[in-house]
Amino acid sequence: MITRRMVTFVVFAVTVVCGSSVIHAQQPQIPTLQVCNSSDVRGDGRIKIDRRADLNHSGSFGVKLSLKCGPNEAPYPEGTLDIYEIDMSDSIFGGTLTATTIEQITTTGKHTAMAFLSGRCTASGIKGCRFWMMITDNRFSTTGTSGTPDIVSFLVFDHTGKRVAHGTGPVVSGFFTVRAEN
Repeated sequence: MITRRMVTFVVFAVTVVCGSSVIHAQQPQIPTLQVCNSSDVRGDGRIKIDRRADLNHSGSFGVKLSLKCGPNEAPYPEGTLDIYEIDMSDSIFGGTLTATTIEQITTTGKHTAMAFLSGRCTASGIKGCRFWMMITDNRFSTTGTSGTPDIVSFLVFDHTGKRVAHGTGPVVSGFFTVRAEN
C-alpha cells in the first residue's frame, strides 16, 4: 500500500536527482567554423626567450613549417609543421613535436601579416597532443640591425587539457613569411 509519506519521498528524491543533474550537466559547446582563407605560411627559425633560460635550459625553441590553404591552393589545410628543440625552464616537455593534422590556418594583416594555426601533434610522452600557434611576419631583414623581428607563439596541451609546453618570443635566426589574402 502506497502511503502519502512514500509519495512525498519519491517526489522529493526525483526532484533532488533531476535538479542536481541539471545543475551539473555539461552544456554542449558548438565549435567554431574553421574555414581557412587563402594562406601560405613558410619558414624556419629559432626563437629565444631570455626569461625561460637557466643553467640547464637554453630558453629557446625552433619552428619549421610549410603550410597552405585556401580555395585556390588546397581546400583543407595541408603541409608540415615541426616545433623542435624545445628547451625552456618551465615547460614539462622538451624535444620535438610534429603536427599530424592541421585543423586551422587563418591569416590576417597586410604590413605585419599574422597566421593562426591549430591542430593535433605527436611527441614522445604526450598522449593526445594538441597545439595552437601564432606567427607574425614583421618583414624584418635578418641582415639588418633595426626593425621588429618576427614573433612566434605556441601552446601545447595533452589529452587532459594540461599545458605541457608554451612559448612566445622573437625570432633570433631564420625568418617566416605569411601570405594573407583578406
